[in-house]
Amino acid sequence: MKKLCNILLILISLAILVVLILIVIKYTQNYKNEQEIVEVIANLDQTELQEGQEEIIAEYDGYKIIGTIKISKIELEYPILEETTEQTMRKSVTYFWGNGVNEIGNLCIAGHNNYDGTMFGKIKNLEIGDTIELTNMKKITKQYEIYDIFKTNPDDISILEVQEVGTREVTLITCTNGNKERLIVKAREI
Repeated sequence: MKKLCNILLILISLAILVVLILIVIKYTQNYKNEQEIVEVIANLDQTELQEGQEEIIAEYDGYKIIGTIKISKIELEYPILEETTEQTMRKSVTYFWGNGVNEIGNLCIAGHNNYDGTMFGKIKNLEIGDTIELTNMKKITKQYEIYDIFKTNPDDISILEVQEVGTREVTLITCTNGNKERLIVKAREI
């Protein structure tokens, strides 16, 4: 019986060690990604439109950037990648639905709710009245004020709809921890 308890204790210890190693790997990957994001944003900020050029063409890790999102209150700043896939969502926030950045309509942006606070991991700290800043690749920046925050089920597609025709809106979408619901933040141009 004592031998069985020792074996069980060793197995539990090994399992805990493996879990800790996986957590360290994940946080290390997120840290590295965050450092790359800082460089990408800095490069975008420094890039000027050349004469005759309509918009800046830029990529991050081979994925096309369509704009940037900045939420000063929670120290969030990311390039918005053109498509939502498993691979792009590991890198940054992504275009999910709607018109282009700062165009009339509802632009929906998806991002992971990372436990370490990266990507959309801090949007749960936002409040109605806070602002979101979007910049498109034409270097045009617009501010949006949050008017609604709620949770919904993953199958709710009503979040994609425009609330006021003829306005610029943005909807941020992320999973709640446990992936059972979606946390939605809706904002309208100021």
